[in-house]
Amino acid sequence: MRSSYLRRILEGALLLGAPLALTDCIAHSSCPDNGVEPPEAKSVAVDASFANGGPLNAAQCEEVCDQFQTGVVTCVRESAESVLCLTNPLPCEGRRPVGLRAAPRTGRDGFELHLADAAWLEGASVDAFRLLRRELCIHRAPRKLLRALSRSARDERRHHRVTRALARRFGVRVAAVERDDSEARSLEALAIDNAVEGCVRETWGALIALRQASRASEPAVRVALGRIAHDEIRHAELAWEIDRWITPRLSAAQRARVHDARAAAVAELDQELRLELPKPERDRLGLPGSREASEMFAALVRSLGLTGEA
Repeated sequence: MRSSYLRRILEGALLLGAPLALTDCIAHSSCPDNGVEPPEAKSVAVDASFANGGPLNAAQCEEVCDQFQTGVVTCVRESAESVLCLTNPLPCEGRRPVGLRAAPRTGRDGFELHLADAAWLEGASVDAFRLLRRELCIHRAPRKLLRALSRSARDERRHHRVTRALARRFGVRVAAVERDDSEARSLEALAIDNAVEGCVRETWGALIALRQASRASEPAVRVALGRIAHDEIRHAELAWEIDRWITPRLSAAQRARVHDARAAAVAELDQELRLELPKPERDRLGLPGSREASEMFAALVRSLGLTGEA
């Protein structure tokens, strides 16, 4: 799969979601989970007359949800007498290393939390590529793949600097990346990790980076992601190259387990995309709403055969 081919697929998925970007259909709220800590959603009873029975603004959301004190980002009215508070969201894009520890999160709103989480995940991706290179070297992967992994780690170091600087520009602190030590994994375990973190999540991350680079209303976000998006497409393509190298070296039973893990990752991410930030915040970041994200992801799944036969 050439980078130009993958880029065409990503751009096609981006265009498919474009009409929905013009609407404001909020069924849920908050931003997606990255698998380290799932978002928490808790219903709170309110008086039917609260906020005139309509949507809540940021101050009203904070008033209703402050009892949880666990990083509430936003809320959405479920009914006249119920509000759903959403907490602890994390961006879903990017490759995460094994053993990644959850980080403390600070931020006044979803915009700041997303900047902090995105920069933190870029830092985590540095370890992910370094670790993958070391383990694939043990399994005698070709030098071409090892060189590409080294380059990807260097890319992620640069991305981490850029996104951390972006976060600091808005007064946002980025947590340090911490990871538990891990032993070298089997080829099957590496194939599963690459299928989930690379073929699914990193490919989706490349598509999100493209969208942010073109549609973020915050100029600083648009410029930063414009520098990052091209690299992320290359990283996604590398994941598929690694998949093509590993797959013939696995047994039929192992290939089936890799396929099942990838399909499970698709289903999990599809569920995560049902959550979204409030429209003003996601517009600043260039993120899609839940309906648009689902349309984009469905197009990606179809084009790449992510849930096809093993």
